[in-house]
Amino acid sequence: MSSEVFYWALNMSIHGAVVCLLVLALRRLPFLSPGARYALWLAPMLRLLCPVSVQSRFSLMALLKPHAVRAVQVFPELNSILISFSTMNSVQLAESYDPVAYADRSMEGFFSVAAAVWVGVAGAFLLAAAFFYGRTLWQLRGAQPVRKGVYVSEKVSSPAIYGILRPKIILPPQAKSEKYVLLHERVHRRRLDNLWRVVAVSLCCVYWFQPVVWLCLKFFFEDMELSCDAAAVRKLPPAERKDYALALLDYAQKEPVFVSPFGGAGVRSRIEAVLSYRRLTFVSTLAFGILTGAIIAFLTLN
Repeated sequence: MSSEVFYWALNMSIHGAVVCLLVLALRRLPFLSPGARYALWLAPMLRLLCPVSVQSRFSLMALLKPHAVRAVQVFPELNSILISFSTMNSVQLAESYDPVAYADRSMEGFFSVAAAVWVGVAGAFLLAAAFFYGRTLWQLRGAQPVRKGVYVSEKVSSPAIYGILRPKIILPPQAKSEKYVLLHERVHRRRLDNLWRVVAVSLCCVYWFQPVVWLCLKFFFEDMELSCDAAAVRKLPPAERKDYALALLDYAQKEPVFVSPFGGAGVRSRIEAVLSYRRLTFVSTLAFGILTGAIIAFLTLN
């Protein structure tokens, strides 16, 4: 059973890596808003989380099928004229998917061993991540509340939001620029960014053998912070943007990967983005939303 799951995971890692590389290219388009760039990361997440997808003639995988991949129909009892589920078989070492039947019997032993290694390493990574996350929350258990959802602790050196189900904003004693810090962290809390951080890190642990996924983690965090800055700055008058940028510089340092720090990833690019921020019109926001949705659908459908 574990060898079959690993065969599926191996195929999913290939398609996820392809989508990751495309998102890395698309995020460099100068006309995309920070929010649109952040939303694009939903596409590789879906490819890495969901083994099956609805078939479509208008998708990335439809373009790749004649050259590098082969679609395999799944859930035939659910297929219809309008909807057809399939998964991709890029490895092409199996003749069928449910159950997996290898074209070469010798591959069964290989995938059994590979699956055991995969599960062992992934389990170790997930346990380590859970341990460090739990230790951080334990160290902050004595944080003192100052107002609803906001706490102070001597254990932190930079403001950040901790927790997933009930996230708390934790500030260091005598925090500077509290207005801008809270504005930023409340955007993180409203969007459940810590949950998305956990999903991203967990995917890296599961697909530890895929280097592209690890590479993208850094850019995912950067786009998260850039889009959060844009949402926060949108609520400020232009005269205060420089003060917000200076506040980022005050807290420019590393924090644990499971939290959303105010002075987190890519501070230099974030400061440049804040100082050059231009408010989008309703029409522009709508256009970006439609474009982003179309790109995500193109990248995630089979």
